[in-house]
Amino acid sequence: MNYKFKTKPYAHQLKALEMSHNKEVFAYFMEMGTGKSKVLLDNIAMLYDKGKINGALIIAPKGVYKNWYDSEIPTHLKQQAKLDTLFKPEVDLHILIMNVEAFSTKKGLDFARKFLSCHNTLVAVDESTTIKNPGAKRTKNILSLSKL
Repeated sequence: MNYKFKTKPYAHQLKALEMSHNKEVFAYFMEMGTGKSKVLLDNIAMLYDKGKINGALIIAPKGVYKNWYDSEIPTHLKQQAKLDTLFKPEVDLHILIMNVEAFSTKKGLDFARKFLSCHNTLVAVDESTTIKNPGAKRTKNILSLSKL
């Protein structure tokens, strides 16, 4: 793994990144407060640097998604997405953060689909317990995005 980190990872974060960085599907089953967000953002940056993705969709519950925008992304990534350029298919990295509740609606699902259709995208679900019920509409909607 040859990557220049913006913020130095702890040993356990580096181990998690080494395990996940080249996987198509991966889950970080790490305790709260251990830096899962940093590992994910480093993984996003590595995939972007390799030309594998140019977009990331982060799905998080209310109260958590604002932390991604205000704290996690500026702290751990070298660039930030701009809302007015989300749908331009170009080389810049675009990050869309959506409230998990949006996936209970057609409007929210369609917005995510439009974003995914414009980019090679990594999709991450923060607090995956919010989609634990396989029969729930939002769980089905989020899982349907995997085809894109």
